[in-house]
Amino acid sequence: MITAYLRVGDRLQAQPLEPGAALPEGTLWLDMLRPVEAEREAVSRIVGVDLPTPEDMREIEASSRLYVEEGAAVMTTPVISRGTSRQPDVGPLTFVLTPALLVTVRHTEPLWFAMFAARALRQAHYVDDRIDALLGLLEAVVDRAADVLELVAANLDDLSRRVFAEAVPDEALTPADPKADTPKRRKVAGRRKPRQPEGAMLQEVITGIGAAGDLTNKVRDSLAGLERLTAFAATVVGPKMSKDQKARLKTLSRDVQGLVDHAGFQALQTGFLLDATLGVINIQQTNIIKIFSVAAAAFLPPTLIASIYGMNFEHMPELSQSWGYPLALVLMVVSALLPLWYFRRKGWL
Repeated sequence: MITAYLRVGDRLQAQPLEPGAALPEGTLWLDMLRPVEAEREAVSRIVGVDLPTPEDMREIEASSRLYVEEGAAVMTTPVISRGTSRQPDVGPLTFVLTPALLVTVRHTEPLWFAMFAARALRQAHYVDDRIDALLGLLEAVVDRAADVLELVAANLDDLSRRVFAEAVPDEALTPADPKADTPKRRKVAGRRKPRQPEGAMLQEVITGIGAAGDLTNKVRDSLAGLERLTAFAATVVGPKMSKDQKARLKTLSRDVQGLVDHAGFQALQTGFLLDATLGVINIQQTNIIKIFSVAAAAFLPPTLIASIYGMNFEHMPELSQSWGYPLALVLMVVSALLPLWYFRRKGWL
């Protein structure tokens, strides 16, 4: 589908364009959404530049994404789409800036693109020429990347609270009372165990961390492409820009660099939170193993006593006495309680 945006008065007007039709007068922006081969060839003849194919747009080499052909600057960058959904995606977006107009080639439908187009149609002097359209689209991409990073940061904060708030004792979350800070109170507080996060919740946290990390990596991929594109545009398109447009591009470049640094920080935070969650899971598993170890140690002495009196020796005086059976039971109970008391005293239980 091809949509032509042309200047009518002080606003833009959208008009569908069929393959082979003449370019409407005053067109400054052509948007191509999932173009078929016939549409790509028709627009290539109109603008005098061979538009990239979907395979060309997926190339990762800088020379395949950023180049000049027949006086037109061809710039391709990955952009984020469906960032707030369960299945975010990164798709290539190509800008072809010719001396007469801007051509965008895309195979995704990000919401920010439609919002920019609607704003350009509604507001007067929002887009005055092809360079304004290019800068406006780049600003929309950067704004969307910033929104997605803010969403990831909020999700990471929530996941962090779910992990650490459940694993910290109540005494560490409330200010201490100086009047009640007695040795006895400290001893009792020291024995109180922190709440442990449940296994199902930790599994959800790990899934959430994985989703946050995947989305952060997608945003970083988009920002890396934007960083190269803005540098290329400053060199190739910069001489054709007005003073205000150069200032916008410079601000855009600084915003991209700031978001790149922020995305790197969030990637580190995601890794830290994943390590912390796995550490909590490891502590839980250690506690479970400790319980089994204590139980085995507690039942070892009674098992030893039962084994002794289960021997088939002929001369065992206790077996012929009336108090032999109660004595064996008492010895087994005492031998089981003594290790439990010792472990409790040491704070292992």
